[in-house]
Amino acid sequence: MFSKNITIDKILRGKISIIQLKKGFRFGFEAVFLAAFVNGYLKKFKKKKNSLADVGSGVGTISLIIAHQNNEINITAIENNDSYSEIANENIVINNFQKKINVIKEDVFNLNSYLINSFDIVVTNPPFYDQKHTKSENELDNYAKRIIDYESWVENSLKLLKDKGIIFIIIPTGLIEKSLKILNKKTGSIKIFPIWPNHKKSSKRLILFAKKGGASPTELMSGIRLLNNEGKITKKARTYSENGIFNFL
Repeated sequence: MFSKNITIDKILRGKISIIQLKKGFRFGFEAVFLAAFVNGYLKKFKKKKNSLADVGSGVGTISLIIAHQNNEINITAIENNDSYSEIANENIVINNFQKKINVIKEDVFNLNSYLINSFDIVVTNPPFYDQKHTKSENELDNYAKRIIDYESWVENSLKLLKDKGIIFIIIPTGLIEKSLKILNKKTGSIKIFPIWPNHKKSSKRLILFAKKGGASPTELMSGIRLLNNEGKITKKARTYSENGIFNFL
């Protein structure tokens, strides 16, 4: 179905292959860094078996990177778009992760009850363009980037967590106030990790993670710069993106 409209791209030094559409939403550094961030957490706090939900999983980039670095993981990739789900299933097969990742068609705004309170970890890279943002001519691109209700997306993602479960989310910096307001209703022990383009520009993205039922104070972490003074990717950023593990703790 997609043979003429897709590319197959290599990430993590060629260890993972990603099928994605030529035109439409294509994964960026947000997915790679968020997955690497989760992997850093999993490597630090080893647990015999982890259940993880990837909410709005698209073609499965985040799920694939996490599966690559963790043997004891059970990932449920939640996606409501048939085209993205079909490609995600192909990505799972070509990377041989059938025993680690299961794609299910679910609407984050209307979750089935069996999913509630079921996961140790939830990870999400939500669409963040509002309805006023200029639309793309590509409907799949619009679907992936344009969110209907950001608050409900995060609130329902939190419902998936078990007590003491952890949510990881990457957002534009401009959504920090709204995000903290939502997270503070159900979580605590919130940590904020800023990502700066370089030493001159302000942060454009944040990784937030929080514990359901946590009680520790909110913490602003040191963050990372993507580019050095010469405009080249920093050694740390390159290492994390190539290895798929972000050692932030």
